[in-house]
Amino acid sequence: MEASSSRSRSEGYPSKRRSSGGGSGSRYGPTAQSLNDDTLRSIFSRVDDHFDLAHCSAVCKSWNTIISTGHLMRDLYYKRNPEARSSSITFSTKRYFEALAMNEHASTLTGGSAEVHQWIGHPMRATLCRMKSGSVLTGMGDKVLRLWSAESCKYMNEYDVPNSKMLVDFDFDENKIVGLTTSQVCIWRRSGPRSIFQSSGGTFSHGLCMSYADPEVVIGCEDGRAFVYDMYSRSCSSIHRLHPSPVTCLAVTDDQLIIGGSTFGSVAIADHTSGQRLGLLKSAFTPTGMPSSDTGLLA
Repeated sequence: MEASSSRSRSEGYPSKRRSSGGGSGSRYGPTAQSLNDDTLRSIFSRVDDHFDLAHCSAVCKSWNTIISTGHLMRDLYYKRNPEARSSSITFSTKRYFEALAMNEHASTLTGGSAEVHQWIGHPMRATLCRMKSGSVLTGMGDKVLRLWSAESCKYMNEYDVPNSKMLVDFDFDENKIVGLTTSQVCIWRRSGPRSIFQSSGGTFSHGLCMSYADPEVVIGCEDGRAFVYDMYSRSCSSIHRLHPSPVTCLAVTDDQLIIGGSTFGSVAIADHTSGQRLGLLKSAFTPTGMPSSDTGLLA
């Protein structure tokens, strides 16, 4: 009796199960994936803006193929420039889009409004600035770092460089400011006393650049080595040979790679953990125009 009652109830009401398939069998009607190439080509041919058509071609490979093989970009160009049909110049989509992009960029710069703020932040020349999370950090010329609000341009705080030494590079985050002199790393808390340390696990001479990613700072030196310092243990955790020439710029990527450039125009890529160099991009010539002798062998 219970089975019969249950069956009669289920027969009395239609099923509300949704169809999981796309296309015409869906309760919501056909989707873009269910349309054939001819239908899509007809739809795309009615797009009257090149940028919109380019956006459509970037959606997926099949749409790009339909737009490319149907010469829809060319047809839209001739639709907007009918006199070009009788021209002997062959239409080039690449050249046309280059010119279109440049014109769009120029019109954006000239047509839009711009608001420029300028203020005197240092009595001497400020040779470096960093901007993060709505704050601007400036300095280098007068041995003082100053922090500003990017929104209001108002002064927020300043940090003195110790022992009358000149900073060569600096960076900051929400909590700390890290500065580099030629032989010392300086750390300031953005809301607290300054702390300074010199390397205890190793020494470096003539630091030229740095890259900071909490809790470590990587320092590029004149002798071609990169020193990695742990700011909490205040010690050098590793030393990597990047170049036989001075390391003039550094970056540490999210996937733990150290990328360092040298004065000889070469760029070394090393694993942050093992120190193994993974690649070297070399320039055929040095900045002086002489052939490069940078072999970049790891020590």
